Amino acid sequence: MRAKFKVSLVATAFIGSVGVVTWFGAQWWPQYSPQDFEQCSEKAKRTSSSKDERMTLIAQCGKQFVGRRKTGGGYTYYDFLQDRHFDIAGPNPTPKELKYFDEQYTLYLDAQRRDAVAAALAEKQSRMAQPDFRDDRVTGSISPPGLPMMIVPTHVPIPRARSSVVRADGSCEDASLSCNWTKFSAGIKKFFESNAKVDRP
Repeated sequence: MRAKFKVSLVATAFIGSVGVVTWFGAQWWPQYSPQDFEQCSEKAKRTSSSKDERMTLIAQCGKQFVGRRKTGGGYTYYDFLQDRHFDIAGPNPTPKELKYFDEQYTLYLDAQRRDAVAAALAEKQSRMAQPDFRDDRVTGSISPPGLPMMIVPTHVPIPRARSSVVRADGSCEDASLSCNWTKFSAGIKKFFESNAKVDRP
């Protein structure tokens, strides 16, 4: 009987001590620590007493967790130097992932350098292909072509009216088309008249 009483007393003391430790732990131990940026920022919103304090706590969360939770699961890391997102395994990149980011940044810089060289070369070729319009008065300056110049004579002789009267022999003073046609037809007429005289018996 005494043995049973001792066992029940020890069991009661043990259960009581576990209960006391659990109660003190719940009271004195800090609440769970956040696992990622989203949990940390939620906690900051709940525990902050002012907007400034909330912004300060969220900024600390951003320093503690650089990754952001993805909608479908997993995390993503934004590299502002490359303006690019990378998938990562946890809320912070691992050393292996950081090394991969550095390698990608080196490739990014090489591509930027190649693009700059290609653009400079294309601009140089474009300048060489264009004709160089230079102003003689100022060396080194380029003047674009202006409007075409119109040359207008200062003194224009006024033509005099000529007589286009055809004389009896078929000659006329004017060099007009009508006068020339008259001369031509008179010449043809003479030709046929002279041939007709020769053919007569």
